Amino acid sequence: MKKEIKKIASMALLSVLFVGCAKDFFDPEVNEYLTDQRKKELQGNAKNKKQLLEIELRGIYNNNAATQNSNHDGFGLKAVDAGFDHTGLDLVQASRSWFIFDYNFDNKKANFRRPAFVWNFLYKQISSINTVLADYFPTAPDTNTEQEVYQKYAELKTMRAIFYYYLVNTFAKTYVGNQGSLGVPLMLNPGDDKLPRATVQQVYDQMIADLTVVDDARFQITPDNKADADKAVGAAYLAKIYACQGNWTEVQRYALIATEGPTPSLTSSADVQAGKWDISMNSWLWGFDITQETRTYWNSFYAHMDNSIPSSYAGGGAFKLIYSNLYAKIGDQDVRKKLYINETLFPDIAAKYRAMNPHLPKYANVKYVTNTDFTSDYCYLRREDPYLLYIEALVENNLLDEAKGALEYLVKDNREDDAYDLSALTTKEQFREEVRLQRRIELWGEGTSFFDWKRWKTGINRYEAGSNHLLKVEVPAESEKWIYQIPKAEMESNPNMVQNE
Repeated sequence: MKKEIKKIASMALLSVLFVGCAKDFFDPEVNEYLTDQRKKELQGNAKNKKQLLEIELRGIYNNNAATQNSNHDGFGLKAVDAGFDHTGLDLVQASRSWFIFDYNFDNKKANFRRPAFVWNFLYKQISSINTVLADYFPTAPDTNTEQEVYQKYAELKTMRAIFYYYLVNTFAKTYVGNQGSLGVPLMLNPGDDKLPRATVQQVYDQMIADLTVVDDARFQITPDNKADADKAVGAAYLAKIYACQGNWTEVQRYALIATEGPTPSLTSSADVQAGKWDISMNSWLWGFDITQETRTYWNSFYAHMDNSIPSSYAGGGAFKLIYSNLYAKIGDQDVRKKLYINETLFPDIAAKYRAMNPHLPKYANVKYVTNTDFTSDYCYLRREDPYLLYIEALVENNLLDEAKGALEYLVKDNREDDAYDLSALTTKEQFREEVRLQRRIELWGEGTSFFDWKRWKTGINRYEAGSNHLLKVEVPAESEKWIYQIPKAEMESNPNMVQNE
């Protein structure tokens, strides 16, 4: 793994911003064509160091949305999300096409492409981060480090924790009850290679250690720059990590940092119904600005998720539908119910989108509708995600009245369902089921479901009465199907690696 990852990382850092960088950003002496020697010389100047760090980070951020291989299911972080959303209960794929093995819960084997893609992409990003940290922060920042420099350090630490969150939840067992089991190798330095697998506990400890930056006042929320993994992003993922551990006090604490309060500004109902996906939206915490220069055409999230374009993979027959039994649980007044084709309840909406693609079946999503040049932006994290974690923490901490108010704030106040009534809910278990339901509805197709089902330890059953699933499977909680095998190439090159079942 070392040679390949280091090579790719070096290319990423040297090519840094051939795309998307305005020349007037740079100091005359600081540009993307610097030699390593000249870069070292310039790092001694505080102004130049900040500019260089920005360039290095932009390269890593750009790679999150870049084509990773020649296959049309390798478009960076959203490709990882898309693969996992297919591997669950709530997304239905209407025909055999790309992601079909994910959809069938049959893409975990060591010789399959998906484990290799997830492993290589995430470790490539980690390797790039480690290189930048070693170059610019050979020792941790001290109290004299200025805010702008610390901000970039914290972004690097945040992203490394995020990528390890994906890795440990993909290639290892759940945290609770499995702390001593095998996790993933902890590559923390540029030269790390052929490492054994750390334990699940060790990986979680490292993620939390990286995210201690969230507690530093110098790490700030930057609402005008949603492309950066800022303090809100770090806090949201720290809440996710603590949710996996069942540490609900900390989930509540950090989710509130991410949302900036218990009644946050959420995606407006108008924007929800419009299927608007733009990095300028107030509710977005982290995303990527897709432009004519950065789009990846058919190798893209929208090519696989937008049913409205007949020539796209989704619109051409591999329609992405919502699970019928989940759809039935959305209130008829709820604006989110209009995000899926239902000619009986919403004939005007069905007619509008069938004018674009006459073959749209019932339950086809119109949540993800882009334009023909695929330039809608990528959303990695919306404020609704940590807000729902906050509500989940309220429930687990037995603060049921507060949870009821927060659920009503989401569904009644922000999703226009005046009929939403929780008066029949009296027990912790009932509220637990309700917040999980709302999380599934709100975040459909946004890359959260696989890890949520895994940490909930409830298993999934596509044989339920009324199911519209093309491929039906039943996967119990903590089945080996929830854990990907280590890629074949890694097993062959690393004598210290131990394979999963």
